[in-house]
Amino acid sequence: MQEIKFTFSFADYAVVAVYFAAIIGLGLWSSKNKNRSTDKEDFLLAGRKLTLPVFVATLVSTWYGNILGVGEFVYSNGIVAWVCFGLPYYIAAFFYAVYIAKRVRRTNICTIPEQIGKKFGRCAGTFSSILVLIITIPAAYILMLGIIIKMFTGFELWLCIIIGAVLSMIYIYKGGLKADLMANTVQFAMMFTGFGILLFFAIMKFGSPFSLTESLQESHLKFFGNFSWQIIIVWYIIALQTFIDPGFHQRCSAAKSPETAQKGILISILCWMAFDFLTLITGLYAKAHISNIAAIMSYPALSESILPSFWKGFFVSSMLSPIMASLDGYAFVSAATIGNDILEPVLRKRNIKLSSKELTNIGLVITALAGITMSIMLPSAVQLIYRTASIAVPGLLLPLLLSFSGKFQISKKSIFLLMVIPAGLSAVLTFIKIIGEWQIFVILPIIQNTEPMIPGIVLSILITLFIILKGKKVNDLDSI
Repeated sequence: MQEIKFTFSFADYAVVAVYFAAIIGLGLWSSKNKNRSTDKEDFLLAGRKLTLPVFVATLVSTWYGNILGVGEFVYSNGIVAWVCFGLPYYIAAFFYAVYIAKRVRRTNICTIPEQIGKKFGRCAGTFSSILVLIITIPAAYILMLGIIIKMFTGFELWLCIIIGAVLSMIYIYKGGLKADLMANTVQFAMMFTGFGILLFFAIMKFGSPFSLTESLQESHLKFFGNFSWQIIIVWYIIALQTFIDPGFHQRCSAAKSPETAQKGILISILCWMAFDFLTLITGLYAKAHISNIAAIMSYPALSESILPSFWKGFFVSSMLSPIMASLDGYAFVSAATIGNDILEPVLRKRNIKLSSKELTNIGLVITALAGITMSIMLPSAVQLIYRTASIAVPGLLLPLLLSFSGKFQISKKSIFLLMVIPAGLSAVLTFIKIIGEWQIFVILPIIQNTEPMIPGIVLSILITLFIILKGKKVNDLDSI
């Protein structure tokens, strides 16, 4: 497997420098307080004034951070990448828009732990904070950002990781969600324009996308590729994390109205479809015409092969855009969780009063340190995302959905167990798989080959059914 040698001109470096300057400058400029909303609403939710265009721009850009992983999936497997990485998330987002988005906006809740804590008590809220942190500390995105900065500068990866984390978080430290939203609007435009340019030059050099059928192996053109139905189902289960995604929750809470939140998600689905078309076709061009490279570098390799000076730097910026958008979004949610859901109750008991901005910024520093450490220790973006989601989804999915329902009377103890037991099972299975990879001792094949999220989800469903049926029996006896 050959190592790609990237060549950048002064114009390319200038474009990337302007991109960083624009993102940081706009973020800092937007930090000026121009409304009279409360400190917490202003810093965490931008005063709950997100208009439809801004809502769409921020949701689309922050939901597409694993851009290198998408390229890896397309290069390795073909159009089945859309079946696994695209379609299930459209479906999940659609049902979120129809059933959840308006309810989130109608509450006066800022975070998922606050929502669960208000409905089911302090213990459930605290444990949900831990699960939210598992999926929001943006180690995977810090790592991907570091990889691209390394590609562009040639510096050591650990140094690029630190540089990327600092540059990406500096403006949200100052301006909160408003700064993030301003940056997201630019990043939204950059990601579509950059991949549109890459597709244009690919067509100019290699011909029509229809010619790809002559260059690609059959498996890359099959709807399900070489995947079994079990693997396909796993990806649809993974897409359920949409319902517990703190970024979705935060942006719906910040929308101008419940209707804005719902319409914004539906429009975002159309935008994701359009962007998925760009990433799918350009990934197939890379597979058809560039061989013997690491799959994760498919988009950078294609850009190096076909883009002229200036446009190469522009495309680097377009890859940086969704990664930085996701990094900022998750880092901010993680910081808000640490500061407002974990530290604030502890400090309040000690009569220490800090503003939401101060608490969140403390959380942001902790998030940055944790994310940098994790990305250096486990340099695999796919594994970082996969393993954290496998633990958090079983513990959060049904409790969060139940928190928006008034049909079932569920005790605080039952909800706490519903969170701890499934998440604990998935965590144990994840740890066992890691041990198996280390080859410390022999693991039973049935455990080694089981995806940790699936038993956790199944157990969560069974516990929920038991709790609901038990509650109905009690209510029936009380009515006699």
